[in-house]
Amino acid sequence: MNTNNKPYVLWRRVSTKQQGSSGLGLDAQQSIAEYFMHGEPVKVFTDVYSGTKLAECPNLNRAMKYCKEHGYLLVIAKTDRFRNVKEALAILDEMGEGNLSFCDLPITDRTVLTMMFAIWERQAIMGRINTKRALDERKKQGKWISKSGRECTHLGRDKGCDLSAAQEAASLARTDAAMKWKEESVGYQWAMEKVMEGWKRQDIVTEFNKHNARQPEVYCTRKGKPLTLAVLCKWINEANPLVMVG
Repeated sequence: MNTNNKPYVLWRRVSTKQQGSSGLGLDAQQSIAEYFMHGEPVKVFTDVYSGTKLAECPNLNRAMKYCKEHGYLLVIAKTDRFRNVKEALAILDEMGEGNLSFCDLPITDRTVLTMMFAIWERQAIMGRINTKRALDERKKQGKWISKSGRECTHLGRDKGCDLSAAQEAASLARTDAAMKWKEESVGYQWAMEKVMEGWKRQDIVTEFNKHNARQPEVYCTRKGKPLTLAVLCKWINEANPLVMVG
């Protein structure tokens, strides 16, 4: 995409502080930009914002100003950082064509932006219509499936179901989901392999720290949070309670 080898500045945005602190969404946006631009950005600006007004993204304005002052290209990994074509075109007009690039578009100009956003908005509308129709049809049938897997006549606790029984069923469902995730987790599988190979706990921890520093988005919890050493040691003990502290 970066055919003229013009230096570029990356602007990233996530919606929540949790995403910002985990780095998962931010790292992905930077990886996309570096892939399509064939190199690292000169500078990276980041906003953590879930509202609807771009004016409340201070670092976007700083990124635009920085690009203008130095003659750099402003790069945004994904067009879904904007809510509609009006926002995207406002940035394009501010920067000028040829000075803004979205990595998920072949060309960033008014025509392409307008066409793509029109398609995406139509898809979103159709999705909402289909969801509403599906919910209306389910209401007509008078049947729902609760989180505990039981049939009920409304969204919430099953009619006639004892509260303690419902809570226990929900707890078991969460436990099952957690166990399934753990077994499929890259970090868990890696730790189990090292235990089976006879590694000592301290050696596993040391090696884990190296992997985690390189790929924090891989070695994380089910909720996307950084995987702690306490959790890692718990997994090691589950695999082999007799593993030695070396």
